Amino acid sequence: MLIWAGGVVFLGRFSLATAIRVADGCSATVAMRRSWTLTRAARSRTTGLWLLGLGVLAVAFTLLKWIGTYVAHGAGLLVLATTDDNVWVTGVLVLIVPVAVALVLLPLPLAPVGVLLACLRERLDHDPEAARVPSWASVE
Repeated sequence: MLIWAGGVVFLGRFSLATAIRVADGCSATVAMRRSWTLTRAARSRTTGLWLLGLGVLAVAFTLLKWIGTYVAHGAGLLVLATTDDNVWVTGVLVLIVPVAVALVLLPLPLAPVGVLLACLRERLDHDPEAARVPSWASVE
């Protein structure tokens, strides 16, 4: 559980690194350092937007997987007809296809979440108060 919590913290703190790397054209190390600095003072805002994006992606994945069941049904009927009614192959296919369809279509809702993080980066980068580290939180 501790490893999961640490992973969530690191993911939240480094969530702006891609937007920084693309917008500023800097190296990955500099982008990660800048992301860590920007999210230090805006933990609640970053966490809130990150959880909102995660929720949107979870709902989108569930809906896309549900849509994939219709594709799996058609593919299952086709496989049954072409494999002389082999239920084992059809069963595996029907389990795999909805997840595959969801993963193939997931970039559609993923792009707006990336834009959301890029907007957060822009706001934190140009708002000195939002990116300011409180004096009690600085480690020097």
